[in-house]
Order: sequence, then structure tokens, then C-alpha cells
Amino acid sequence: MENPQQRLQPHLRPGEKLLWSGQPDPRVHFMPSDAFLVPFSVLWCAFAVYWTWRVLNSGKSPWFALVGLLFVGIGLYQLAGRFIVKARQKRRTVYGLTDTRAIVLEGERNVSDVRVKDVPAKVRKHRDGAHVEVIFGASGLQKGYLNSGMEIFSPGRESPVAFFDVPDSDALLRELDRVR
Repeated sequence: MENPQQRLQPHLRPGEKLLWSGQPDPRVHFMPSDAFLVPFSVLWCAFAVYWTWRVLNSGKSPWFALVGLLFVGIGLYQLAGRFIVKARQKRRTVYGLTDTRAIVLEGERNVSDVRVKDVPAKVRKHRDGAHVEVIFGASGLQKGYLNSGMEIFSPGRESPVAFFDVPDSDALLRELDRVR
């Protein structure tokens, strides 16, 4: 796969300078919201399995079993699937900071950007001290579930431009300070 600079080059505007580029670290799996999401997922999945098992053993309509299986599927996604999806997305994502914009490229065609000077930037260092996340313009509860793998349950909702789980934190923060 091409390096981040090569992947971002076609998305730069004339005269725009790429100051920093990088990718999220796919080895970072957990985030603060997982303190709630993981236990909730275990309870959801356990209840859905129990409910489905009870329905299957009660002789009730197969419709109830299908609904139960749907909820088991949702529980399994919450419990494990979201981590697989998140790791896959991270491998396909590159970040870029130019002299005017923050750019997120997911895959080859999904580009999100924001003028850095137009929105506030929230910077959060991870506990390990080696990774950082920068969220441009997010506010409220929405921030808590960004980068959780649960975005699939809110289709159509516009997510703010954000750099998650960046291992090269010093270089990114230095360039971000320079741009702002």
C-alpha cells in the first residue's frame, strides 16, 4: 500500500502544503467509552442468548426466535465485531494536516476535511502517552462514541473530522500548533 503522503497528494488543493501525514495505530483497540460499552455488550448478548434459548424451548412462534437471533447478532457485533471493523477501517485510513485543512481519507474515495482555523480542536493524549487523538469541531455526547466501532448504528449522521490513535503525536501536535 502507498504511504500516507502519496495517498493524500491527489486530494491537495493547488498551492496547499502537506505539513504532516500519518495513520491510526490499528493495535489500539480500546478507548474510554469501552468502560461502558464492553459491560453493556456482555449484558446485551447474555440476555439476547437467554431470551432466544427460552423462546426456542417454549414452542412459541418461530418469529420470536428470529427476533432473538437478530438481537444476538447485534450483541455479538457490539462485543467483538466492532473491534474487527474498527481495525479494518484503521488500516484503510490516512490523516493529513495541511497549512489550511485537516484531511481524513478512508479507503480511496471517502474524503472528509475541515478548515483548521474555522473549528476548535480538542486534543486528548492516551494514557500510554504515546498516542493522541484530535477532534475538530465535535461537541456533546457524540464525541464519546467516535472511534468506538458503533458508528454503524447511526447511519447518515455526519461525524466530525478527527485523527484517532495517532502514534506520531509530537510531530502532529507541533504542526497543529504551527497552523493554528
